[in-house]
Formats: sequence, C-alpha cells, structure tokens
Amino acid sequence: MIMADKLILLFIIILISNTIQGITGFAGTILAMPFSILLIGIDNSKQILNLLGMLASIWIVARSYKDICWGEFLKIIILMLIGLFIGMKIYSMYSPTILLKILGIFILFVSLRGVLQKNKTQIKSKIVLSAILLLAGIIHGMFVVGGPLVVIYATYKLKNKATFRATLSLVWIILNGLILIKGITSGQFNREVMGFLIPSILALVFGMALGEVLYKKMDQNVFMRITYILLFISGLSILIK
Repeated sequence: MIMADKLILLFIIILISNTIQGITGFAGTILAMPFSILLIGIDNSKQILNLLGMLASIWIVARSYKDICWGEFLKIIILMLIGLFIGMKIYSMYSPTILLKILGIFILFVSLRGVLQKNKTQIKSKIVLSAILLLAGIIHGMFVVGGPLVVIYATYKLKNKATFRATLSLVWIILNGLILIKGITSGQFNREVMGFLIPSILALVFGMALGEVLYKKMDQNVFMRITYILLFISGLSILIK
C-alpha cells in the first residue's frame, strides 16, 4: 500500500474513532488502535495515538482544570505509574505477535463486558479497586489503552461528570507524556511517525467537533452498543491476523 493511501485510511480511522469518542465519551483510542496497527504497525500506532490522546487531554484540562479532584488524582497516578513502568518493560520484552494477542484478548474482554453487563456490579473492596488501577497502568504502558479499566475505578470515586473528565484527562497527560519521552529516547517516535502526525491531528480535531454536534442529536445508548460491537470486531481482527 502506498503512503498516500495509508494517510487517507489513517485519517478515516481516527476521524471515526474520535467522533464516537465525542458521542459516547469512551473508546476513542482503544477503537482506533487495532485498525491502525493493521495499517501502520504496532509501534507507529502506539506513538501516534499516545500523542493524540495527550493533546486532547491538554485541551480538556486547559478548559476545566478547576474541576480536578486532586486527592483522587494522586491515588490514581501513583498506582498507574507503577503499572505504567511494568507495562513498558513488558512491551519491550515480547514480540509483536505475542503483544497483539494480549491486546486482542483485552479488547474482546472490554467489548463483551460492555455488551453483556446490564447492571453495574458494585466493587467495594479497596484492594480490588487498587488492583484495577495497577492493571490499567500496565495495559496503558503496553498499548496506551488503559482507559476502560480506569473508568471502572473512576465510576465509583468520581461521581461528578466534570470532575471525572478533568481528573482523568490530567492522568493521561502525565502518563502519555512519559510514554512520549520513552518513544523519543528509544527512537520509536521517528520520521515515519512524524509523517503520519498532520492528518492524524486534523482527524482528531474534526472528529471531536463532529462528535460534540452528534452528541446533542443522537441516542447515546445506541452508539455505546455500536461501539462495543466495533470493539469486538476489532479485537477479533487482531487475534486472527
């Protein structure tokens, strides 16, 4: 596939995934990751989607930093930082084939949980919630998709929507910033990645704007179902690749 075709397809992938993110508030990166991996490879996808997530989070925090819950932020960031470094180490130790299988299984888990869970299970154990954050950090360090697990924790601890959004966005700025530094120092954030950035950033901006418009007009529950189905398909596509 020639470079121009890859740029167009990547633009479409990120546009659609961030439009869905704008509508549902969920799944932008984890939905884009499998398809972008199939298109441009796991290393390039990780670096690009990591930076896009960081830019989107900076925008949110700049507008709503007063809503950050600093107490919960510190609890989340400490455990996730530990997990992040474990995840980055695991990522460097194993082959892309093994890593893709792990990612595919994780995405299938997230999609099936979303489709099948009708009532929210109450998690009261502090140990379990802490373990969820640690695991989220590991997954984020490996694939930049720790969000679904953090949401499980934040749902119980951050009841206010604005606080939820602002606090988690600050978490992503810190974690994604560290992954970006690691990518630059290791040579993974290279010229090839830079070549994909401009269409990716444009797709991010257009997708977020379109998502905000559609959010006001469309049934969010329907889109959540569609999102989980797309996640299931993307998870399968990685496993059978």
